[in-house]
Amino acid sequence: MMQSLFNTLRLTVKELRAIRGDKVMLVLILYVFTVATWMVSDAGSTEIRGLSVAVVDEDHSLLSFRLTEAIRGPLFSDPHVLSPKAAAEAQTNGEYVLVVSIPPKFEQDLRSGKDASLMVLIDATAVAQAGNGAAYMQQLLGDEVTKYFQPNDSGAALVDVVMRNRFNPNLTSKWFTSVMQLMNSVTILTLILAGSSLIREREHGTIEHVLVMPVRPHEIVFSKILASGIVILASSVASLLLVVQWAMGVPVAGSLLLYVCGAAIYVISVGSLGLLLASFTQNMGQFGLLVIPVIIVMFLLSGGITPMESMPAWLRLVMKVVSPSPHYVEFAQSVLYRGSGLSLVAGNMGAMAAMGAVFLAVVIARFRKVLAN
Repeated sequence: MMQSLFNTLRLTVKELRAIRGDKVMLVLILYVFTVATWMVSDAGSTEIRGLSVAVVDEDHSLLSFRLTEAIRGPLFSDPHVLSPKAAAEAQTNGEYVLVVSIPPKFEQDLRSGKDASLMVLIDATAVAQAGNGAAYMQQLLGDEVTKYFQPNDSGAALVDVVMRNRFNPNLTSKWFTSVMQLMNSVTILTLILAGSSLIREREHGTIEHVLVMPVRPHEIVFSKILASGIVILASSVASLLLVVQWAMGVPVAGSLLLYVCGAAIYVISVGSLGLLLASFTQNMGQFGLLVIPVIIVMFLLSGGITPMESMPAWLRLVMKVVSPSPHYVEFAQSVLYRGSGLSLVAGNMGAMAAMGAVFLAVVIARFRKVLAN
């Protein structure tokens, strides 16, 4: 037992030295866990901030003035009052996402009890911003009209509904996308790094050196997974603390130690899957063609991009049986967002560990055949 452990540690050091010598891989890891995490989280935001608005005021009443003045930051930029023709041309040129058109006699019609309508023209090429911005604009204009005609109305109702956003009070999308991007990076790099460690030895001819070494297949497999796991786990935790929490200001609610334990289980599971995929290929080209669809499926059906609740029941069941990524997403969201303890995420950790054990068993069973080839 001690000799096997010693062999595994020595092989792990060898793998770490090989990773250190791969400058391209080191640059990729540094970029993914720093610049890419920041850029995707910051640039991919769909929040409304400073949305460009133009107003066509054909009423020229006190109410239309009040409505124009109500359109202010931080959600909207200061509105520009334009003629109907100028507003249509400007929106066609992409200068304004929203154009609020106030028709003639708008206030007069409302005071006389007639039906009156405001028109909001939306540039739907910016789908997320336009949809969210139109919803905010509708609420803002409706509230302002109500306040104008009923300034002293208490608005008392039988039921007063008050909404509170837990775990993300301001619905800041960056809090969500930063952690999801970090999870995606862990999945991609663990698959690539673990699988490429086997492919690299084949392409460089060092696999023959392994054949003559007095080591067992499971020691070689463990060393490759340990080396990849150490690098990815250390990089992801550093990114979580320095980039996500410190630089981007995203709060981490739960226990860092619990997250590290769960992430270590996931890295071992995905690293085993990467070695399993590499055992079916002969070179990096084949490995890349095989691993790309696996990464895409793990991304899209993990629950990090599309909620698991929106998927068919049979697909949710299949993904939770064959892929550790849905369990990792649930685990990370529970720990990092909601501050859950071990009792609430033990099931996810157990599922990831079980999948990792299956992947490891298959890899070890195939590894002797791979070495023989």
